[in-house]
Amino acid sequence: MTHSSECTPVRAFDLLQQSAIEQRAEAILAASLYMSPSCWLVERDLAQMKWFDYRFLSPVQATLHYVDEYQRVFRLKWRRHFDSTDAGKKRGIATGGLFHSRKEFSEFWNARVHADSMGVRYDVYISTAMETALRRAKQKRLLRAGQMRRADCIQAIEKRWEEELAGSRWLSELPHYRGENHCALPAQFAHQEHVAHGVRKRSNGALALGMAIDELRVLPVETAEAVHGAEFVARARERSMGIGRPAPVELLEPEQLIPSCFGLPAPFDVAAEPCNKCPLADQCRKASEHVLADVVEHYGSADPTLHHRRELGRERVRRHREKKRLTEAAASDPVAGAIAKAA
Repeated sequence: MTHSSECTPVRAFDLLQQSAIEQRAEAILAASLYMSPSCWLVERDLAQMKWFDYRFLSPVQATLHYVDEYQRVFRLKWRRHFDSTDAGKKRGIATGGLFHSRKEFSEFWNARVHADSMGVRYDVYISTAMETALRRAKQKRLLRAGQMRRADCIQAIEKRWEEELAGSRWLSELPHYRGENHCALPAQFAHQEHVAHGVRKRSNGALALGMAIDELRVLPVETAEAVHGAEFVARARERSMGIGRPAPVELLEPEQLIPSCFGLPAPFDVAAEPCNKCPLADQCRKASEHVLADVVEHYGSADPTLHHRRELGRERVRRHREKKRLTEAAASDPVAGAIAKAA
């Protein structure tokens, strides 16, 4: 039998393709138009909190995935509760998608951030919130992305997620967490800890533990023994022997293992956890500095949101002064004032 501690890492991260880094940087740059440095700092924290399926998606990729899940659930709920004939035509988001406007972008981005802060799957977050609202108000509209943070929705989501963790979806099935792809990334270690402690919530914890070690290959023996003891782990592995099929071996390219917090245009301390334990820390720092320079070059500021607000403020002042000038001109010379307004 093999387990994750016996497997060797994939190719070294120093062989990352530059095109993959540039592609992620371009997506971050596009989103930066609507962001502030504090928002990117939040994303660094969320990288350690979000559900494990999303820890290798950039914040932009994760938000686009959230939009897809929202639209899928929106149509499903519309079909079930309102009208099945036109459910397929429902979008739930503006025609232009996530980047249609600042309002649309902010609403979906912030909704995804809240789901990540709760550490839940997006489909569970969206579906549970919508069902809770429908039962509460018997309303004829489905919740918008920004309307899911009511207290009753949050309570229902937390309860549903506990049920999920005790059921079939208690760990990530991504190959990123299997032994053959272990590269000492913080997200991989966090998933191992999650699995090691998560078996306690399961009705047959010993069986789940043994399968996590040998069939699923997401938990090293030594990590399991540190939590449960060598004797219990030995019994668990024996009990799970021959049950289920081993997960397929899928060797991922290094580019597929770039964590969600990589290259964000926000400062971080390479010597602090979890960055000090990440093999990509130095490359991440360089990528972050490069993206931040691009943000300043493209938008004229390291804080495009603040820059946008200042531009709007200057425009409001300009219009106010112009209106005042025209009013004064009309008061002193009605004919000249009328001509100025017409011009």
